[in-house]
Amino acid sequence: MAQDMTAHGDSPSLTRPQATATLRAYRADWTHFAAWCAQHGVRPIPATAGDVAAYLGSLQDYAPATIRRRLAAIGKMHRFNNQPWKVSDPVIRAALHAALEAATPQVAPRPEILTPAQLRAMVERCDDSARGRRDRCLLVFGFAGALRRSELVGLMVEDVRIVPHGVVLHVRNRAASVRAGADDMPEGEDVTMPQRPDDLLLCPADAFAAWQKVAHRQTGPLFRPISKGDRAGGRALTPFAVTRILQRRAALADLDAGYAARLSAHALRAGHIVDALARGVDVEEVRRHTRHRDPRGMLAYVRASAP
Repeated sequence: MAQDMTAHGDSPSLTRPQATATLRAYRADWTHFAAWCAQHGVRPIPATAGDVAAYLGSLQDYAPATIRRRLAAIGKMHRFNNQPWKVSDPVIRAALHAALEAATPQVAPRPEILTPAQLRAMVERCDDSARGRRDRCLLVFGFAGALRRSELVGLMVEDVRIVPHGVVLHVRNRAASVRAGADDMPEGEDVTMPQRPDDLLLCPADAFAAWQKVAHRQTGPLFRPISKGDRAGGRALTPFAVTRILQRRAALADLDAGYAARLSAHALRAGHIVDALARGVDVEEVRRHTRHRDPRGMLAYVRASAP
């Protein structure tokens, strides 16, 4: 009888805490293979190359990553039980290639994009309370500045400068936002959000002034938690709090419940980009505003903005 890979006698390399999730997945994959073998009256271990090939052929409705992981689980169980295993067997390789060719590709869900109309509906529901003023300022800054959530929560009051033509934000580079291949600047960069005298509801300068009237801060984090007593705290919001605020404001604006639940902070940045491109703003001008270092990062937005 095959031993369970999660048994106490397993090797240390398989029982490290960081391998728990992988082990759980392998165990589920092995269970799936064993059930298939029982259904077809064949032996799961040691399995013949022909049986493994037939099993792989049954996985065409699964994603390529799932197919590869299930084959790896079969191999791990064989090696763990000291049974012969040769993943390079031509029969197995040919079956794997065919299964991957016919597999259902994994398609990442399209991130939600906030439209100007939806932004307006959300801002209209922000009242004159401290929470309402903060949320209005956060939504307007996030959209008009095309800011990442790390940039939003990283803003300091002293990073905001009111000028005759609008609001200038000094967006700093922070370790929390560094990713491989990211387009972050080493020392920060100024982002200008134009005045909206014709539409004060969505005007960055007006939103900032309204928030400052109750925030009472000249330095320190710009966006802070609000207590039940409607008082602003001292620390900065967390990045995840931006998503919660977005979802709450979408619900208050009576936007579709499913859409509201899928909203993330990126919807503000994506919404600005798609709206600007749809209005005919040159892609290079948009890229300078959004601080994309790699032009290829704009391609998905260009496609999303197409009629």
